[in-house]
Amino acid sequence: MKQVSIGALLGTVLLGLAACNDNHTPPFAGAFRIANGIGDSNGVSASATSGFPSTAAVNFDSAGSIVAVPDGSYNVQLFDGSSGNPFNTVNNVSVSHNNLTTLFTSGSISGGTGSGFAAVESLSQPASGQFTFQFANDTTRALNTPLDVYLIAPGSTILGKSAIASANSGSAANAVAVPAGTYEIVVASGGVPVFDSGATNSGVVLPPVNSNVVELGALDATSAQSSGTGSTITLLLMDNSGGETLHLNNQN
Repeated sequence: MKQVSIGALLGTVLLGLAACNDNHTPPFAGAFRIANGIGDSNGVSASATSGFPSTAAVNFDSAGSIVAVPDGSYNVQLFDGSSGNPFNTVNNVSVSHNNLTTLFTSGSISGGTGSGFAAVESLSQPASGQFTFQFANDTTRALNTPLDVYLIAPGSTILGKSAIASANSGSAANAVAVPAGTYEIVVASGGVPVFDSGATNSGVVLPPVNSNVVELGALDATSAQSSGTGSTITLLLMDNSGGETLHLNNQN
């Protein structure tokens, strides 16, 4: 198994990713980032081999910087904090040219259930007027069920509409092409909405500025986030330019 340090990367390939919205990665390299859905972590960092610098710790409910990693398959060790104790290894994480690999982490450090899975999305340029959309279900503690995501006109309902994507807990759906526009984002479990980005406000503009590849991760919410929002999950919207926005239930 090929193993190299994710943290020990050449500055030249990092510069190649600075303009990731051009939908290219450096030659012989892919793009990699972490999305942290572990509420009781001290941040999550990663390394693909012991003894080498790990990635910087990524705070809960956020994503790390996009970095260039040489093409290959990696056994990625996860750590609680930048120099904390290892808590799990995600095997066979694929990184390939002109693809974006997001390593989602979820569960609980204190409960011994911290884990992760990788979602791979192509950075290929979508058709004019469209963006590439991938949905990942990173909920394991609060809502351990399959989830469906709907992108609907603001103020409408999911009644009679088809989900744009569906994913089991701990997995990601295939990427799909979606027309650019302003949407209300609804996540449902068994046909029952469990998250609504906001039905009475202006909606969410997709894709974000300077991007055309979007990944939406459903994450477990902490008790503080759930209070008053009527939801046990949050949504982390990430793009191929390194931008991210955390959405809480009915807060848009």
